[in-house]
Amino acid sequence: MLQVKNNGNNGEAKKVVIIGAGPAGLTAAYELCKADVESVVLEKDNIVGGISRTVNYKGYHFDIGGHRFFTKVKAVDEMWREVLVDGKFLRRNRISRIYYNKKFFHYPLRATNALFGLGIWNSFLILLSYARAQAFPQKPEETFEQWVSNRFGNRLYRIFFKTYTEKVWGIPCNEITAEWAAQRIKGLSLLTAVKSALLAGQAKNKEGVIKTLIDAFDYPERGPGMMWETVADIIQRKNSRICFETNVKKIHWTTSRITELEIITRGRKEMIQGTHFVSSMPMSFPR
Repeated sequence: MLQVKNNGNNGEAKKVVIIGAGPAGLTAAYELCKADVESVVLEKDNIVGGISRTVNYKGYHFDIGGHRFFTKVKAVDEMWREVLVDGKFLRRNRISRIYYNKKFFHYPLRATNALFGLGIWNSFLILLSYARAQAFPQKPEETFEQWVSNRFGNRLYRIFFKTYTEKVWGIPCNEITAEWAAQRIKGLSLLTAVKSALLAGQAKNKEGVIKTLIDAFDYPERGPGMMWETVADIIQRKNSRICFETNVKKIHWTTSRITELEIITRGRKEMIQGTHFVSSMPMSFPR
């Protein structure tokens, strides 16, 4: 039976179990270590970082998706800089491109590049579609498709957002919720994108710079996985554990609390008890 104990001033034995060794799970373990609380992290893969990991293939480092480090939350920024020191957390200018119709477009948008790349007639139709969306928005706004179409117009949604999103996530846009879109593209619309393209500086909303339009970000020296590999090393040096190739099969609870997890590690079934549980694993729902 796995147990994690912390004998603090009150002598209480704490058993903290964390599901997932991605950024969320490892950050939880890191913050617990700073409070002198040990933990056990359960990870079904054999590597940390989740989809924010970096793979080393024949000496070359590849990111599993691009993960820029940018935040408006001071505590998060401070944590990153605590972990990666000695010049390992680098400031980089952002260079992003959209490939459409055999042409590259700057992102964030640049007015002349977008106008001449799309063509005057296509640009006019995009603006017309946007005007229509503003005059007759789709209600109720329940799906990603409706959320984006209401803010960018249906034409631009079909040109870029639909194909890109379905390629990356593998889910039809009419099956993704509007709430998900609001979090991923928060504060952005065709109007704010055009303002950013025409005006010097970055577009802002009431909360500050819109994340998707930033032109500079921080990045670990050897990719995003470097951040989480370093966090994993730190917490293990402080006597916390990471159990790889471990699947959580069942959660056992009483009316008031979770009591234990049923796990399988490399084919071996085991029960793990705890006083505190943190889950960062993705939630799946039947479709």
